[in-house]
Amino acid sequence: MRLHVIIMCKAPIPGAVKTRLIGRYSPHEAACLHSKMATAVIQRALRLFDAVFIAADDPGHSFFSGFNAPTLRQGEGDLGSRMNRLMLSAFDDGAEAVMFLGTDSPHMKERRLLEAAGLLHEYEVVLGPVEDGGYDLIALVSPQPVFSNISWSTERVTEETVDNIRGLNLSYAMLDKGFDIDHEEDLERAGWGGA
Repeated sequence: MRLHVIIMCKAPIPGAVKTRLIGRYSPHEAACLHSKMATAVIQRALRLFDAVFIAADDPGHSFFSGFNAPTLRQGEGDLGSRMNRLMLSAFDDGAEAVMFLGTDSPHMKERRLLEAAGLLHEYEVVLGPVEDGGYDLIALVSPQPVFSNISWSTERVTEETVDNIRGLNLSYAMLDKGFDIDHEEDLERAGWGGA
């Protein structure tokens, strides 16, 4: 199965990333932390998968030139619109499955990614839920409108995505619940304290 892994990633611009950590960290320190987290996510994906793409908010930013992976433009619209557009493009480009990752789970174990990829042989959608109500990965074996009408950045993201999946009569699998690094206590829990 030709799997395209697409990592949604912001450029590490002070004041624009990891803003919930600002206060404990300066905007510059938070941007450096984001850079380290994103690098860990990208490098892990490159170790595990053959077709990895970085979907950037600013593809021309120098941060993205440091990776041996094509950089795509996220484009305009809410997160769902951007992911839908990238998904359609990947399937048009010959992908047989697409997996989206964010950069808030640098502590994710490799086995979680491999488990998700393996489940795509049995299910049409695989979700990796996290404790705040979102997900750290979603993977699909066909282009489906699962990202519509989602209340992004709320605790209802997974619930509403599953509603869409069920409404489309797609089979799906849920991984064990993980967590994102959003707050200072998450850094400690993930082993990223003092990063």
